[in-house]
Amino acid sequence: MVHRKRECWSTSCTRSATRDSTTVSAPLRVGVIGCGSISTAVHLRALRQLRGVRVTALADPSAEARVRAGRLVPTAVLLPDAADLPARDDVDAVVIAAPTGLHAPLALTTLRARRHIYLEKPIATTLEDGRRLTVAANEAGVVAAIGYNWRFQPLVARARELLRARVIGDVRHVSTVFCEPAKQLGWRGRRSEGGGVLLDLGSHHFDLIRWLLAATVERVEASVDSHVSEHDSAFVRLHLDGGRVASSFFSFRAGQADSFELIGERGVIRIDRYARALSVRGSRARTTTIAAMTWRVRSVLRPRSEPSWRSALRAFVAKIRGADVELPTFDDGLRSLEVVIAAERAAGVG
Repeated sequence: MVHRKRECWSTSCTRSATRDSTTVSAPLRVGVIGCGSISTAVHLRALRQLRGVRVTALADPSAEARVRAGRLVPTAVLLPDAADLPARDDVDAVVIAAPTGLHAPLALTTLRARRHIYLEKPIATTLEDGRRLTVAANEAGVVAAIGYNWRFQPLVARARELLRARVIGDVRHVSTVFCEPAKQLGWRGRRSEGGGVLLDLGSHHFDLIRWLLAATVERVEASVDSHVSEHDSAFVRLHLDGGRVASSFFSFRAGQADSFELIGERGVIRIDRYARALSVRGSRARTTTIAAMTWRVRSVLRPRSEPSWRSALRAFVAKIRGADVELPTFDDGLRSLEVVIAAERAAGVG
């Protein structure tokens, strides 16, 4: 998602057949919609590092954002109108990193052009749009992924392996915290434009709870507060299948935190992304992996290093080329959005 001033985006739809140039021998030509801070800091840099990938087009209504992104990819065509990008002959796949409120129309344009799509989370701001996009993605015959990059975080991926190996037995309770303090929220502080902690932060954790536990959410309780901006903190309690419970706290007004604690029959798994730590109590299971160790070493030299975005985009490219890899789908995006909307309704703000 992109944190910047409001702009006017065009979202007219154009139909076109998918061009078959996704083989390993030919470069995968990627267009990026949204050239704000997260795109230039993460997506463009990650795409440049992927072998066999060429960024051919960049779209953003802000001339300043286009120029900034163009410095990273000097050979890319710069477009002020996002609607012009998906149907271009030199675009095989589209990465959408525009503000959340624009995800639905931009994704629909891309799917109608039958281009592979990597859509930053959340899938949309309303259930109606989320369902419409899910149907379109299933009918388009393309690779369609949602940007739940934390699935590819080394600590999270290892925790899932440990859970599948049942090192702590059946999980009975999950406790999560995700807080990102921000003084200037821009559109992220306005729910009507896709802001608020439930869409911005909670959607990540709701996806991880389902993914880590293979869980179904049966009931939602929530309270949401708007202290400085709309929906800037929330407490959510999810009742899962099998009598399991997950409790989460999200905030734009608390100290930086991103953690999971999973309490099982025989032990506890704890993930703390900012502390770069994964621990298991009650079991002698090995917690470290080569990927986790490599990340920890690199993070000493580059404290803000985070490999999950690059890993997610690499998996997206591999899937397009026919690899059997698991990606967060539009169906996953819809499931997470359903929890967000349920939490808002439970809190009386939706």
